[in-house]
Amino acid sequence: MMQLDLETLQLSSALGRAAYLVVFVIVALRQPKELCLWHWIGAIVSSMIGSVLMADVPVSRWLTFYEALTIYTFYAASLVLSWSGLRLFNERRVRLPVIGLVILLPGLSYIAALSVGITMRTALAGVFVLCSIYAAFGAYEAVNRPADQRLWAAYIVSATLGSYAAMLMATLILLIGTDFPMNSSDSAMISMVVDQAAGILVYFGYIAMAKERAVRTIEKISTTDPMTGLMNRRGLQAELEKHKRERPPEQLSGLFLADIDHFKTVNDTHGHDAGDAVLVAFAQRLRRALRKDDIIARWGGEEFLAILPEANAEMLATIAERLRHAVQTEPFALPSGQKIALTVSVGVSEMPLIASEFEPATKRADTALYEAKRSGRNRICSTPFRRNVSNLISTAAVHGGDKRGQGSAGMMPSAAE
Repeated sequence: MMQLDLETLQLSSALGRAAYLVVFVIVALRQPKELCLWHWIGAIVSSMIGSVLMADVPVSRWLTFYEALTIYTFYAASLVLSWSGLRLFNERRVRLPVIGLVILLPGLSYIAALSVGITMRTALAGVFVLCSIYAAFGAYEAVNRPADQRLWAAYIVSATLGSYAAMLMATLILLIGTDFPMNSSDSAMISMVVDQAAGILVYFGYIAMAKERAVRTIEKISTTDPMTGLMNRRGLQAELEKHKRERPPEQLSGLFLADIDHFKTVNDTHGHDAGDAVLVAFAQRLRRALRKDDIIARWGGEEFLAILPEANAEMLATIAERLRHAVQTEPFALPSGQKIALTVSVGVSEMPLIASEFEPATKRADTALYEAKRSGRNRICSTPFRRNVSNLISTAAVHGGDKRGQGSAGMMPSAAE
């Protein structure tokens, strides 16, 4: 009866792995450039071959040299290819020669240990040490991603591989510290149950990780401007909602709209490729000018919007001036190799981070931006946060005021005029 149960477990394990193998092959054929899938397929195939070979060995005897080298190599390949697949999934490099050497190490170490007279139990303990290390590395790699990129499914994989590593270490303790029979039907049954459960969870986790990442990728595409890599309007709204939950509504923040001056002339004179290059370069300067936690979006065309949490009027003006200066002082390189000088106009306003205030703040900043354009471009204007937004106030873009004496607010005269 025990033999029948063991055979049944071996059959169900093989069928389970075969089912996952079919799924992975179908997915990999649809996405042949996803190398992690091929490594995971290699892990499944290696595990299947190792299990089939192990099933042919009577549980009552130890493995021969050749059997040990072959079987332990396939089991090691299953763990190592799982780890390398996780590294590729996380967009890290793997070196195939190193992988090959690591795969061969458990089998070779077992043979070498027996060759110098070490007992089979001790030699087998060395195999378990190496395999537990491989499983632990896989557990770590599964969650070794930036905090904002971690996947829930990866924790399933990490926990399973970590538990598998702990199980291997527990077996190591039994090998070294006790006389528990390792070549018995009972031990074979335990190993088969643990191996089958771990395999199901890990392979399911891989599929779930791939799907979860695909969903996140789609979400990112839907909220990101493909040209500049900044948020689009949808992405900005989602990020704004998050910041609203994290900050008290009475806390004022800053908002500004920046528009590249005479951008249509760039497209008309140099072509749309040149215009695209300018937009990408401008987005990069915008990122550098703002703070790490500021929310930046391409608002449309050559217009960009930024929300600066907890930025008062003075800080808002300082950051806007930093951007204006960065645009004016450094020409933009075009794909043709030519460089052109451009300027930017900025409209700013304060706002509390509550849903009802975003649209009014945007309108105030747009009104200020219109005034900056009307007053000669290459300058910063602001509309104060109050119910009556008709009272437009110009904010100095540089110290010293307007050289042409256009008003007491001291707006920066346009270099393009």
